[in-house]
Amino acid sequence: MNLDNTDVNILKVLLENGRLSFRQIAERIKVSVPTVSSKVGNLENMGVIKGYTANIDTEKLGGISVIITLKTKPADLRRVSERFLNSERVRQMYAMSNGKLQLVCTFSSQAMINEFITSLADVPEIIEYEIANIVSVMKEGPRAVVNGDTSVVLQCSYCKKQMHDDAVKVRLGERDYYVCCPVCQKGFEAKYNSMKAEAEKAKAES
Repeated sequence: MNLDNTDVNILKVLLENGRLSFRQIAERIKVSVPTVSSKVGNLENMGVIKGYTANIDTEKLGGISVIITLKTKPADLRRVSERFLNSERVRQMYAMSNGKLQLVCTFSSQAMINEFITSLADVPEIIEYEIANIVSVMKEGPRAVVNGDTSVVLQCSYCKKQMHDDAVKVRLGERDYYVCCPVCQKGFEAKYNSMKAEAEKAKAES
């Protein structure tokens, strides 16, 4: 699903400064405030905008950043990744095309790094690992690249199939949803209405 020029311009502005108000964004890209509000809401619903966070300098807080690369059997990659999903030390985690798992971690001391590395021995699926401290950040920016050719890969709200150009937008309540075909649209609307009726019934009985 392709983004229009207004979508692209909004994303570019937010990449520069995620704290701007809808009015400030509207003034920058020369559209109305309601247009920005509607567009941002739609981008959030599609999962393009995942949140708004401060870009904090880890080193200024005394943190030590390291990159840990883990080698596992391909069949064990997902199982190993699940071991680190809830670790507050692991800031990013990437499954690589070479079959390895890369963790970007932040620690407050060398002792905590050593403790984390020691804990890797408790994961039998890990064949070997490499660790390197980040000594200097030469360039750091958002991973998203937004331009006129940017498109969105959506997931059908009903069958979970990935969609590119064949998405059907369905508005239910105050939110837009996306499905891949009329069959899924019918099924999703029925599911939505059933859940809504159950919620209203529970509210009335409480």
